[in-house]
Amino acid sequence: MGEVSLTIRRIKYAMAAFTIVLFASPAGWSPAFAEKDEGGMLDSIRGWLGSPSAHAAEPDRRGATPSHVFREVQDLISEIGILRDELGVFDYPPEAELQEDRAPVHVYAKTLEVLTKVRGIQRRFGVPVVSVGQIPFKEIVPGDVLANVQGINDELRKIKTQMVISREIEPATLVGGKTPSLVYKSLADASFMLDGLRGRALTPDDVFQNATYILDEMELIAAKLQAPLEVEAPQVEGTKNPRDVAQQVLRATYKVINLQTRLGMDASGVPHITLVRVTPSEVFDATTMLLAEMARIKFHLDINVPRDQRPEPKGKRPTDVFAIVLLIIENLDRMSETARS
Repeated sequence: MGEVSLTIRRIKYAMAAFTIVLFASPAGWSPAFAEKDEGGMLDSIRGWLGSPSAHAAEPDRRGATPSHVFREVQDLISEIGILRDELGVFDYPPEAELQEDRAPVHVYAKTLEVLTKVRGIQRRFGVPVVSVGQIPFKEIVPGDVLANVQGINDELRKIKTQMVISREIEPATLVGGKTPSLVYKSLADASFMLDGLRGRALTPDDVFQNATYILDEMELIAAKLQAPLEVEAPQVEGTKNPRDVAQQVLRATYKVINLQTRLGMDASGVPHITLVRVTPSEVFDATTMLLAEMARIKFHLDINVPRDQRPEPKGKRPTDVFAIVLLIIENLDRMSETARS
């Protein structure tokens, strides 16, 4: 009886706190108020009443480390595993390679890739689709990445609810010493696992869209640098394959690092790309990293302007992607020349 009385008192206190927030605050219970609360009263109430994420209230996102993000990604992988089991997906996704020298901004970009795939799965199963944003104009920290992964887990649970799947994960334990590179690899593994649920791997359409977003970001950077840009992609002879595209994306990566150096930035390292058996998913990953590098340059140059959204392309081939990556390379050369002079 003592335990029951204690529980009742706790519920009463929680409801009293909820009433104070709801009626005493001039903002009321509104999204704007929730955003301004920054982990205060609302987080306390969520701690009483429960949170969608297994670790949403612990730790505070402002004090998050790569180890906390890694733990949330393990929960993500477990959630994907349940969906794969319950929906009869039994393929063998490849294991991602470890990419050294990944920074939080690169990991953040990878969460957007994962969210893009989750969006496709939601569309496939008739679940209201999540919107996929952009890398924000700020210094990305682990707490930003943690918030994104927690949000992805919430979206996966919406799919479980829609499909009447009641199985719950066993929350992962916190293990210290993790790095952004290890988090990035785990997210890449999760991304490959999602392909089976999505019904297909990424296609040249997906890579082409990423490449057009890179061009959009380059247009903003070029305006700041007063660098002339070429707008027409070159004509490409013959048929190209994903390996050909990956080679040019690697060229573009070296050139964007050179541009960062000329702008006086702490340049990123070159990601490891195996040019043996290349898939659109691997090329998409490489272009996602180029987007992250563009975000770093925009932040360095104080360009706080989001790019426009584009409609999803249809029917693109590797040759089309090859041509637009050549255009990216041409414009990177132009911007580097302007930065040097």
